[in-house]
Parts: sequence; structure tokens; C-alpha cells
Amino acid sequence: MARMPSNSRLCIASLRTWLQNALLLQCFCWQIAYAGSRHVLAPDISSCHLPLGFPRGERPYDCCAPAPGYEPRLFRPTPSVEVAEAVQNSTVRREKVRPATSSADASYAAKLARAYRLMKALPPDDPRSFMQQANIHCAYCNTVYNQANSSQVFQVHHSWLFFPFHRWYLYFHERILARLLGDEYFALPFWNYDHPDGASIPWFFSSRTSPFPELSDASREPAHDMPATVALDHNVDTESRSHIVQMRENANTMYRALLRDASAPERFFGWPYRHDDPPMEHYGCGTVELKPHNTVHDWVGNRSAVGLKDMGTFHLAAHDPLFYAHHAQIDRLWELWKAIPGHRDIDDDDYVNAEFLFYNEYGEMVRVKAGDASDLNLLGYRYEGVDTPWMHYVPDRRSAARAKLNATHKLCVIGEDMLTAPCSFTVARDPSVTKSSPWLEERLVLTMLFNQSQIKVDIYLNYPSVSSTADTGCEEYLTDVSLTQADLHWDTDRDGGIGNKTVRIPITERLISLDLMEEHNIVVTLVPKTSPSLLSAGRIAMLDSFVEYAAPYKRWTNEDEES
Repeated sequence: MARMPSNSRLCIASLRTWLQNALLLQCFCWQIAYAGSRHVLAPDISSCHLPLGFPRGERPYDCCAPAPGYEPRLFRPTPSVEVAEAVQNSTVRREKVRPATSSADASYAAKLARAYRLMKALPPDDPRSFMQQANIHCAYCNTVYNQANSSQVFQVHHSWLFFPFHRWYLYFHERILARLLGDEYFALPFWNYDHPDGASIPWFFSSRTSPFPELSDASREPAHDMPATVALDHNVDTESRSHIVQMRENANTMYRALLRDASAPERFFGWPYRHDDPPMEHYGCGTVELKPHNTVHDWVGNRSAVGLKDMGTFHLAAHDPLFYAHHAQIDRLWELWKAIPGHRDIDDDDYVNAEFLFYNEYGEMVRVKAGDASDLNLLGYRYEGVDTPWMHYVPDRRSAARAKLNATHKLCVIGEDMLTAPCSFTVARDPSVTKSSPWLEERLVLTMLFNQSQIKVDIYLNYPSVSSTADTGCEEYLTDVSLTQADLHWDTDRDGGIGNKTVRIPITERLISLDLMEEHNIVVTLVPKTSPSLLSAGRIAMLDSFVEYAAPYKRWTNEDEES
């Protein structure tokens, strides 16, 4: 056979390469198109089952919403006629304003109590009743539904669904209360515990002194009723703090949650959660969901009750009326975060189009989208303006240069029980990885052993001289690892309360701020914190530590997270 001319072979080779690239591009475009349509669909109500993840010792109960006999319509918020006319005529319109609990007067408290009295008087099977409203949290958070067209359960925590779900939840809850009162401008209060004036359980919610039993809850921690100072970093060591010390730590917590650690939308909102994804674990939480959201839930819940109920457990949290004021505050923090220059809402189509189902004020089930919750002007309410003293807080740097361990520093020993003294260790990293692949996230991976413990561990970078009483208002502070009995309440499979917990802590921003990006070894210090009132804090020990480099928000299995 005659040989093909070389220029013809080159032409065919080029054509083959072009076709291969075209096919790859087409495949890539298909993947993009598929990925762009993988939003979580509204839950499949017909797939409702008993709640999952109940605390040990609790009997699951049915918290499924009443199933409608029709296809729920899509509800899209639009400006009211009054708002449209006010905008057109440049007039002042009446607004629905959610007040701070610290400024709410007796008249408002009485109206709020009356609204809940009317809601609690509705028949239990009415989807607008207090029981059914409380069950919403159990249903979406203890995963009683499957995602539509999927065998995966539907979970709204530990991901970017956290903020929009709870905003819609409060939106319809508030509209039901307003309709029961016959006052379309009625608004829920927000518990502004980020300010010294609001740092206790509000007087009209108090279980001990409130004249409104509709607003109290017997299943709270008695020691934390007013005038106790709320601990936004709540854990075992907060009980003995003075008001001044606790308020300083509260400011540290708020600053990290909305400013220092929340510059990227995914860090603030939580990790992506798409159709057919399994539920995220705690590592998927956004900064505010971790603290102050989770910590306030645990602080209010009764420490003597299984699962820290009511407020400290998913299935019962919304049975406490204070739940809604707490979540109004969390919703307000979303607005405060968006007002900070450089911050923006997530615009990913899978986030914008994610769906939920709720009953409205007329008892009609409707379908809503996460992205439609972004604009408060469309939703028709705003928050009372109150001071945010933590907003201008600037943490200091306490290490002058790269830290080195010496004979004066206590070293962490693998497998050795920690007591109360800080210990340090060195972990290796490769600066060239970040230089060659700057899009990768650098994380400290830490595995801890615990056994019926009541301990948390504060983690510092480049600060081996830190004391056990140091506050967290410094650049060197990374985060804390909670290893308390509260962890055990959630895990029905843990054998005897013994387990390992692995956490992945992003450290890139801290390395930059501490001028450590060129270092091949970094010093990490663990500071155990226990309650002075405990006779035995339990056991905790470090098992492993290393630095990993991974694509941001890359999922890993539950076995990787906790063994």
C-alpha cells in the first residue's frame, strides 16, 4: 500500500486531535450542564419515616408533616401593593420590623405571648399549630424525608441550606402568628445576645420569672436562666467565667464567625449540598452555624436531660419558643454579614434553586426556593438597628516570630492522656505545594481519642507559650475541638462512649497572617479545658496529626471524619 503523504498524515492527526478535544469539550460541557442542574429538590413527603439520629435513650416519634392531597405550588415573594406604591410615589411605607429582645417592652411581650397562646390552642393536626410548627425542625433536621428522586435523606444542617431553610421557616411561622393576631405587621423578636444588653435570656422568655408561661420552657438549663451571661463559645469551661470575661470571649466568637473566618461565602454559609448527596457531617457547617448557633442551642438546653433537650437536640429544639428568637438573631447575622464590604450571597444555581416545603398562614403547603430568601425587601421585613460592638474588634498577634519548641515546653505524646496543662507538637508541611497549586486548601488534620469526656481543646498555631487561662482573641487561635458528653448523646452506635474524632481545620489564612507560608514545620498547641466542678473529666488523648492539601469543599466519607 502506498504511503500517505506526510502533510496528509499531519492533517489527519490534527483532525483526530481536534475531534478528541471537541469530544472532551462536549463531555465537559455535559458535566457542567449536569452539575448546574443538581439542586436539591423539595423533599418527597410520601417517603416520610421515623426520625433518624435520635439521642441515646430517646424513643423516636412521628414528626412528619400532614401530607397534602395536591401538588404544592411554587411560592415566589413579590413586593406588596403598598411597597410598590411607596416606591413609585417616594413615600414612607409602614414596615414589619423585628425588634431586639433587649428593647422589647411589656406591651410587645404580651402580644407575643398572646400569639403563641393562639397557636398552641389550634388542633394538633392543624399544620399551623405549635406542635406541627415545632415538628418542622424535627422533620428536616432528623431526616424524616428523602430528597425527591433520590434514596438520600434530606438534611438542612451542616451545609449551605442552613440559612435559607431557617429563614423560610421563620417567615411562614411569623405569618401564621400575625394572621392569628389579625396584625399583618406583627414581627418576631430577635435575641440580640451579641450585645451586652441582650446577653441573658430575655425576661419575657424566662422559665423562672416570666409572667407569660406560653414563652417559657421547663426543659432548659436552670443555671442559665437570667441573669446568667450567655456563652457563645459554650463548653465545659464557661461556667466559672465572670460577665466581663465571657463578654470578651463572646466578642471574639462573633468576630471570627462573621469577619475573620468568613470571608469566603462557603466558609460562612457552609459546604455545597447537591441532589443525591449524602447529608453532611459537622465539618460542613458554616462559621455562624458552628458558633453562635450550635453553642447557644447547647447553652440553653438542660444539661441533665438526654440530648440536652429541649433546645440542645434537633427533634425538640423548636418546642421552646426561645428557639424562634434565637433563629431570628441568626437570620439577622446573615444580613449583617452581607453588609460587610466584599461579602456576597452564593450565586451557584444549585444553591439558588434548592427547594423546601412549608405550610403557609392559610394552611396551604407551598414550595419555595433557597435563592428567593435572599432579599428581605421582597420578604417584607427588616431588623431593628442595634449596636454590634464586636464588629470593630481586631485580634492581636502574640507571637513575634516563628515558634520553636524547647525544653520549657510540654510536648504532646501520642496516646498519652491530657490533663489540664497545654502541650505542643510540630507538624510538617510542604510550602512548595501551595506555591505550585495555590487553589488547594491547607488543613491541619487532627485525630483525638475520647472516653465519656467533658473536655474541649483550644487549638493555637505558633503559640507554645499560651497558658491554660488565655483568651481566644488573637491571630494564633485556630478553633476548638469539643469532646463532651453532648457528642455521645447524638451517637446511638458508640460503644461505651469511647471513640475517635477527626477534625480538618483550614489553616491557610492563619499561616499567611502569621508569616509562616515559607516554613516546613509549624508548631501546634493544644489547651485542654475542663469544668472545675467535675470530679472526673474523662479521658482524651491525641492519636494523629498531619497537614493535607485538598480542593476546597471536597467531601470525604464519614469514616474519614470519625472512626
